[in-house]
Amino acid sequence: MGEAFARWVEAEHGRFMLLLPVAMGAAILLYFTLPAEPPLWLGGAALGVSAAALALGWRHLYLRFLAALALAAALGFARAEWRTAAEPPMAFIPTGVIKLSGTVARIEFMPQGGARLTLAAPRLDGGPPLPRRVRIRLRAGDPAPLRAGEGVQCYAMLFAPDRPAYPGGWDQGRDDFFAGLNAAGFALNDLTILNPAPPDHLGDALQTLRADIAATILAVLPPETGSIAVTLLTGDEQVIPPPERQNFVEAGLAHILAVAGLHVGIVMGLAFAVSRYLLTRHEHTALRWPTKSIAAACALLAGLGYAVLTGAHLPIIRSLAMASLATLGVFVGRKAVSLRGLAVAAMALMLATPETVLGTSFQMSFSAVLALISGYAAVQRGFTRFHAARSRLGNGVMHVLGLAYTSLLAGGASMPFAAYQFQQLQPYWIPANLLAVPLTAFWIMPLGLVSLVLMPVHAAALALIPMGWGIRAIVWVTGMIARWPDALLPIAPIPSGAILLIAAGLIWLCIWRSPPRLAGLGAMALGVALAATSRPPDVLVSADAGLIAIHSGGTVYLVAPRKRDRFTLEQWGAVWGATPLTPAQCPGATCQLGKVLYAAAPLVDCTGAALAVSPAVLGGCAAPVVIDRMAVYRDGAIAAWLRGGKVVLRTDRAAQGTRPWVAPYPQL
Repeated sequence: MGEAFARWVEAEHGRFMLLLPVAMGAAILLYFTLPAEPPLWLGGAALGVSAAALALGWRHLYLRFLAALALAAALGFARAEWRTAAEPPMAFIPTGVIKLSGTVARIEFMPQGGARLTLAAPRLDGGPPLPRRVRIRLRAGDPAPLRAGEGVQCYAMLFAPDRPAYPGGWDQGRDDFFAGLNAAGFALNDLTILNPAPPDHLGDALQTLRADIAATILAVLPPETGSIAVTLLTGDEQVIPPPERQNFVEAGLAHILAVAGLHVGIVMGLAFAVSRYLLTRHEHTALRWPTKSIAAACALLAGLGYAVLTGAHLPIIRSLAMASLATLGVFVGRKAVSLRGLAVAAMALMLATPETVLGTSFQMSFSAVLALISGYAAVQRGFTRFHAARSRLGNGVMHVLGLAYTSLLAGGASMPFAAYQFQQLQPYWIPANLLAVPLTAFWIMPLGLVSLVLMPVHAAALALIPMGWGIRAIVWVTGMIARWPDALLPIAPIPSGAILLIAAGLIWLCIWRSPPRLAGLGAMALGVALAATSRPPDVLVSADAGLIAIHSGGTVYLVAPRKRDRFTLEQWGAVWGATPLTPAQCPGATCQLGKVLYAAAPLVDCTGAALAVSPAVLGGCAAPVVIDRMAVYRDGAIAAWLRGGKVVLRTDRAAQGTRPWVAPYPQL
């Protein structure tokens, strides 16, 4: 056994450092799953202990490795603690109409017309400026000329982040906390400009430039194509009409609309190709200058410029960091894309923004790149032999196979994480990407970059119009695929344990070289089995008891006694997978659905029910478990499972814990 282990260690020489970002990410996930905020000294103490262990065990190979893993984990945990502690607390947002003023930090055009503003240093009813920003939707037709950096004022309604729609659901409060947001709402009157934008503020100038680019595009192209062009060239996704966006989602092409790695890769690839072509046109530069390194530097500058233009969001910063490592590899003559480079990029991003580990973009992007690097390494010899034929037919076949293989690896690796985040699957992602990605890379994006160059001379239409033709083709493809049978398969929420098993199996499969790597397939299969056998709740009650859903006899009955909250309904839609929500018709004040009793009146006879639910405060109910208005006021949304003679409850209060981004629950 010892000899076999030693041979395995020797065969995997150089790969063990790839476990460092895994340990760091696992510690960050542990931090975010804690029910209460740990003391700030805990991370520092863990760092000190693990660093001391590394120093003491440096001469011993295995001890050094284990101590290095502990140090990476401690660093991730401590960084997550410090990141949270550095964020200002969420301020109380009053209900009702308020006078809102602030400085325009971001302008986003909306598909129905109008705009959405993000205001920095907002003041509520003339009070002191808040440390966090607010976001408001302007009234349609607001005539105020919008420029970033302007001081504005209006009357508005603001709302703090919603609690999760169900225990374990999407936590808007946590996302807003780390995004620096405090509230969102809508304006009740037209904006008043209090003071003009300063002329020399770079950030405001960039925001104004993005708004001008968007206005130029929408003046040339119709909304169905112009909105996508705006997204690709400015990073603003809000302008895309919802039906069109949904078609992209159902076709498995949502990544086309999310400016990130694909777009940075296209921009940098174009810049590299054009720069190297121009540098090799002259004999002196071709023979005496390091044209490849110069072209790589030009590509990096182009990627940096594109990242700044599109808002420098976290996904594109991550992609640019990985591209920078690839460029550095070109400079020093090393492999441009490698698992080590991916590991370094992952650790750098987690240290900069540890909360990104919880996000869709991080999970899908890194899983896709990990699978691409490992997958192409596994078939490199076969692809090389096929390329050696050099026939025109062989090259054409190889190109199509390469695109299909790329889509299979990237889409297959990222699909579990998309299913975990969005509770849906897109089975036709391979044919959709075979058509859309080449069109985006070789037609749409190059023409979009040319249009940016032509905008200062008011000739952007020369490139925007043919760019719109390419976008229209992709819009047609997405609309066609969205109409195919089962183009979007809703699934029930995947348990956290299942997605962790799938992620661990994928990592194990991809980072090792020798046959034991295949054990990763077993872990992934176990995760899929756990996800497939997980049981959705039998009862869900919203945080205000305004919506109640009861699963009985293969049907999910929806009781909406007051109003149907659209956000909650959207979140609940996939809780039971493909089972639709059916409105329940109660003949009287009560409905008996299996062992669950729904009661609209506060005083009912609950005899014989294992669980009673009500939008009112039930009094005198003899059911073993009661979920009423008082229960959700105390604990937030509640999910219940009927298991034999027992009722198992899970509440928002228990799932969220007492963290800085969680609005306080009532004191018990």
